[in-house]
Amino acid sequence: MNKLLQILVIAVFIPLCANAAIIGDVQLTLKYSSPTGYVTFPSPTGYGNYYLDYDVMLNNSGTYVEAFCVENRNAPTTTSNYTLLTIDAGLSAFGLNVNKYLTAAAIADYFFTNFEGTASEESIKAGSQIAIWETIFDPAFNLGSGSFMASNAYSAYAVNIWNAVNTAGVPNASYTWALAVNPMVTAGYSIDVSGYQNYLVRYETSAPVPEPATLMLLGSGLLGLAGFRKRNQK
Repeated sequence: MNKLLQILVIAVFIPLCANAAIIGDVQLTLKYSSPTGYVTFPSPTGYGNYYLDYDVMLNNSGTYVEAFCVENRNAPTTTSNYTLLTIDAGLSAFGLNVNKYLTAAAIADYFFTNFEGTASEESIKAGSQIAIWETIFDPAFNLGSGSFMASNAYSAYAVNIWNAVNTAGVPNASYTWALAVNPMVTAGYSIDVSGYQNYLVRYETSAPVPEPATLMLLGSGLLGLAGFRKRNQK
Protein backbone atom coordinates (compact mmCIF):
# COMPACT_ATOMS: atom_id res chain seq x y z
CA MET A 1 0.00 0.00 0.00
CA ASN A 2 1.61 3.30 -1.06
CA LYS A 3 1.76 6.38 1.13
CA LEU A 4 -1.18 8.15 -0.59
CA LEU A 5 -3.41 5.12 -0.07
CA GLN A 6 -2.44 4.92 3.61
CA ILE A 7 -3.32 8.56 4.12
CA LEU A 8 -6.71 8.09 2.44
CA VAL A 9 -7.57 5.07 4.59
CA ILE A 10 -6.71 6.94 7.78
CA ALA A 11 -8.61 10.05 6.72
CA VAL A 12 -11.78 8.13 5.86
CA PHE A 13 -12.08 5.28 8.33
CA ILE A 14 -11.01 7.00 11.57
CA PRO A 15 -13.96 9.44 11.34
CA LEU A 16 -16.26 6.51 10.60
CA CYS A 17 -15.20 4.77 13.79
CA ALA A 18 -15.38 7.96 15.86
CA ASN A 19 -18.92 8.77 14.67
CA ALA A 20 -20.28 5.24 14.47
CA ALA A 21 -23.52 6.09 16.32
CA ILE A 22 -24.31 9.31 14.42
CA ILE A 23 -26.61 8.99 11.40
CA GLY A 24 -26.74 12.71 10.66
CA ASP A 25 -28.40 16.03 11.45
CA VAL A 26 -31.97 16.61 10.28
CA GLN A 27 -34.78 19.12 10.47
CA LEU A 28 -37.61 17.59 12.48
CA THR A 29 -41.23 18.72 12.34
CA LEU A 30 -43.50 17.28 15.02
CA LYS A 31 -47.18 16.37 14.77
CA TYR A 32 -49.02 15.08 17.85
CA SER A 33 -52.66 14.01 18.13
CA SER A 34 -55.21 12.17 20.25
CA PRO A 35 -55.68 9.91 22.05
CA THR A 36 -54.59 11.42 25.33
CA GLY A 37 -54.10 9.77 28.70
CA TYR A 38 -53.47 10.75 32.32
CA VAL A 39 -49.83 10.17 33.25
CA THR A 40 -47.30 11.43 35.79
CA PHE A 41 -43.78 12.39 34.73
CA PRO A 42 -40.72 13.08 36.83
CA SER A 43 -39.88 16.74 37.45
CA PRO A 44 -40.05 19.25 35.85
CA THR A 45 -43.11 18.10 33.89
CA GLY A 46 -45.53 16.80 36.52
CA TYR A 47 -48.89 15.17 35.80
CA GLY A 48 -51.91 15.62 33.55
CA ASN A 49 -53.43 14.46 30.27
CA TYR A 50 -50.80 14.09 27.58
CA TYR A 51 -50.89 13.22 23.91
CA LEU A 52 -50.05 9.59 23.19
CA ASP A 53 -49.61 9.68 19.40
CA TYR A 54 -46.55 11.30 17.79
CA ASP A 55 -45.38 11.51 14.19
CA VAL A 56 -42.50 13.45 12.70
CA MET A 57 -41.41 14.71 9.31
CA LEU A 58 -37.68 14.80 8.58
CA ASN A 59 -35.97 17.29 6.27
CA ASN A 60 -39.29 18.65 4.96
CA SER A 61 -39.85 15.42 3.03
CA GLY A 62 -43.63 15.91 3.02
CA THR A 63 -44.13 12.50 4.66
CA TYR A 64 -44.73 11.93 8.36
CA VAL A 65 -43.30 8.77 9.93
CA GLU A 66 -44.09 7.04 13.22
CA ALA A 67 -42.38 8.39 16.32
CA PHE A 68 -42.44 7.96 20.10
CA CYS A 69 -41.54 10.55 22.72
CA VAL A 70 -38.77 9.56 25.15
CA GLU A 71 -38.35 12.82 27.07
CA ASN A 72 -40.33 14.84 29.62
CA ARG A 73 -39.64 18.24 28.06
CA ASN A 74 -41.54 20.74 25.96
CA ALA A 75 -42.37 19.72 22.41
CA PRO A 76 -40.97 21.83 19.56
CA THR A 77 -43.67 24.13 18.22
CA THR A 78 -41.97 24.53 14.84
CA THR A 79 -39.39 22.68 12.79
CA SER A 80 -36.22 22.19 14.85
CA ASN A 81 -32.76 20.78 14.20
CA TYR A 82 -32.03 17.33 15.63
CA THR A 83 -29.26 14.74 15.45
CA LEU A 84 -30.23 11.15 14.60
CA LEU A 85 -28.36 8.42 16.47
CA THR A 86 -28.35 4.69 15.92
CA ILE A 87 -29.89 2.71 18.76
CA ASP A 88 -27.14 0.31 19.73
CA ALA A 89 -24.22 0.00 22.11
CA GLY A 90 -22.79 3.24 20.72
CA LEU A 91 -25.35 5.22 22.73
CA SER A 92 -23.28 4.67 25.86
CA ALA A 93 -20.67 7.08 24.47
CA PHE A 94 -23.33 9.79 24.69
CA GLY A 95 -24.07 9.12 28.36
CA LEU A 96 -27.28 7.13 27.79
CA ASN A 97 -28.48 3.84 29.25
CA VAL A 98 -28.28 1.55 26.22
CA ASN A 99 -30.66 -1.12 27.57
CA LYS A 100 -33.46 1.38 28.13
CA TYR A 101 -33.35 2.64 24.56
CA LEU A 102 -32.97 -0.83 23.07
CA THR A 103 -36.08 -1.91 24.98
CA ALA A 104 -37.94 1.22 23.88
CA ALA A 105 -37.00 0.55 20.25
CA ALA A 106 -38.15 -3.07 20.60
CA ILE A 107 -41.54 -1.82 21.88
CA ALA A 108 -41.81 0.61 18.96
CA ASP A 109 -40.94 -2.12 16.47
CA TYR A 110 -43.38 -4.57 18.05
CA PHE A 111 -46.16 -2.03 17.56
CA PHE A 112 -45.17 -1.25 13.97
CA THR A 113 -44.67 -4.86 12.91
CA ASN A 114 -47.89 -6.21 14.41
CA PHE A 115 -50.40 -3.35 14.53
CA GLU A 116 -49.51 -0.62 12.03
CA GLY A 117 -52.46 -0.25 9.64
CA THR A 118 -54.84 -2.39 11.72
CA ALA A 119 -58.12 -1.39 13.34
CA SER A 120 -56.48 -1.31 16.77
CA GLU A 121 -53.47 0.77 15.65
CA GLU A 122 -54.43 3.92 17.58
CA SER A 123 -54.99 2.16 20.91
CA ILE A 124 -51.90 -0.02 20.61
CA LYS A 125 -49.71 2.94 19.72
CA ALA A 126 -51.02 4.81 22.78
CA GLY A 127 -50.20 1.80 24.95
CA SER A 128 -46.77 1.52 23.33
CA GLN A 129 -46.05 5.15 24.12
CA ILE A 130 -46.89 4.59 27.78
CA ALA A 131 -44.72 1.46 27.87
CA ILE A 132 -41.82 3.40 26.35
CA TRP A 133 -42.08 6.22 28.89
CA GLU A 134 -42.16 3.67 31.71
CA THR A 135 -39.10 1.92 30.25
CA ILE A 136 -37.13 5.17 29.96
CA PHE A 137 -37.97 6.67 33.36
CA ASP A 138 -38.13 3.69 35.75
CA PRO A 139 -35.76 0.78 36.44
CA ALA A 140 -38.67 -1.66 36.88
CA PHE A 141 -41.97 -1.81 34.98
CA ASN A 142 -44.74 -0.74 37.36
CA LEU A 143 -47.22 1.85 36.10
CA GLY A 144 -48.62 2.38 39.61
CA SER A 145 -45.44 3.69 41.22
CA GLY A 146 -42.07 5.20 40.45
CA SER A 147 -40.87 8.24 38.51
CA PHE A 148 -43.42 7.64 35.77
CA MET A 149 -47.00 6.47 36.40
CA ALA A 150 -50.02 5.94 34.17
CA SER A 151 -53.67 5.47 34.94
CA ASN A 152 -55.81 5.65 31.82
CA ALA A 153 -57.65 3.55 29.24
CA TYR A 154 -54.40 2.50 27.53
CA SER A 155 -52.46 1.29 30.57
CA ALA A 156 -53.52 -2.33 30.06
CA TYR A 157 -52.23 -2.21 26.48
CA ALA A 158 -48.90 -0.93 27.81
CA VAL A 159 -48.54 -3.86 30.20
CA ASN A 160 -49.43 -6.41 27.49
CA ILE A 161 -46.96 -4.90 25.02
CA TRP A 162 -44.15 -4.76 27.57
CA ASN A 163 -44.75 -8.41 28.49
CA ALA A 164 -44.77 -9.47 24.84
CA VAL A 165 -41.52 -7.67 24.06
CA ASN A 166 -39.71 -9.01 27.09
CA THR A 167 -40.90 -12.53 26.34
CA ALA A 168 -39.61 -12.28 22.77
CA GLY A 169 -36.30 -10.79 23.91
CA VAL A 170 -34.72 -7.40 23.24
CA PRO A 171 -32.31 -7.27 20.26
CA ASN A 172 -28.79 -5.83 20.45
CA ALA A 173 -29.56 -3.04 17.99
CA SER A 174 -32.44 -1.44 16.11
CA TYR A 175 -31.99 -0.97 12.38
CA THR A 176 -35.30 0.76 11.64
CA TRP A 177 -35.56 3.16 14.60
CA ALA A 178 -33.25 6.05 15.42
CA LEU A 179 -33.01 8.36 18.42
CA ALA A 180 -33.58 12.02 17.53
CA VAL A 181 -32.01 14.39 20.06
CA ASN A 182 -32.08 18.14 20.59
CA PRO A 183 -29.77 20.00 21.18
CA MET A 184 -27.75 18.42 18.39
CA VAL A 185 -24.63 16.48 19.34
CA THR A 186 -21.31 15.43 17.90
CA ALA A 187 -19.09 12.49 18.83
CA GLY A 188 -17.72 12.65 22.35
CA TYR A 189 -20.50 14.80 23.80
CA SER A 190 -23.20 13.66 26.23
CA ILE A 191 -26.89 14.11 25.46
CA ASP A 192 -28.29 17.25 27.06
CA VAL A 193 -31.91 16.65 28.03
CA SER A 194 -32.63 20.32 28.74
CA GLY A 195 -33.73 20.96 25.15
CA TYR A 196 -36.85 19.81 23.37
CA GLN A 197 -38.40 16.39 23.62
CA ASN A 198 -36.33 13.57 22.18
CA TYR A 199 -37.94 10.92 19.98
CA LEU A 200 -37.65 7.42 18.65
CA VAL A 201 -38.09 7.90 14.91
CA ARG A 202 -38.76 5.30 12.25
CA TYR A 203 -36.25 6.46 9.66
CA GLU A 204 -36.15 3.55 7.21
CA THR A 205 -38.56 5.29 4.82
CA SER A 206 -37.80 8.92 5.66
CA ALA A 207 -34.40 8.90 3.93
CA PRO A 208 -32.28 11.43 5.79
CA VAL A 209 -28.75 11.67 4.43
CA PRO A 210 -26.65 9.46 6.73
CA GLU A 211 -23.33 10.99 7.69
CA PRO A 212 -21.42 7.65 7.91
CA ALA A 213 -22.76 6.51 4.53
CA THR A 214 -21.75 9.79 2.95
CA LEU A 215 -18.24 9.38 4.32
CA MET A 216 -18.09 5.81 3.04
CA LEU A 217 -19.13 6.93 -0.43
CA LEU A 218 -16.48 9.65 -0.38
CA GLY A 219 -13.91 7.15 0.85
CA SER A 220 -14.75 4.68 -1.91
CA GLY A 221 -14.27 7.40 -4.51
CA LEU A 222 -10.96 8.48 -3.04
CA LEU A 223 -9.69 4.93 -2.87
CA GLY A 224 -10.72 4.39 -6.48
CA LEU A 225 -8.89 7.55 -7.46
CA ALA A 226 -5.78 6.31 -5.65
CA GLY A 227 -5.93 3.02 -7.54
CA PHE A 228 -6.33 4.83 -10.85
CA ARG A 229 -3.32 7.01 -10.06
CA LYS A 230 -1.26 3.96 -9.16
CA ARG A 231 -2.09 2.20 -12.45
CA ASN A 232 -1.15 5.31 -14.45
CA GLN A 233 2.24 5.42 -12.73
CA LYS A 234 3.20 1.93 -13.95
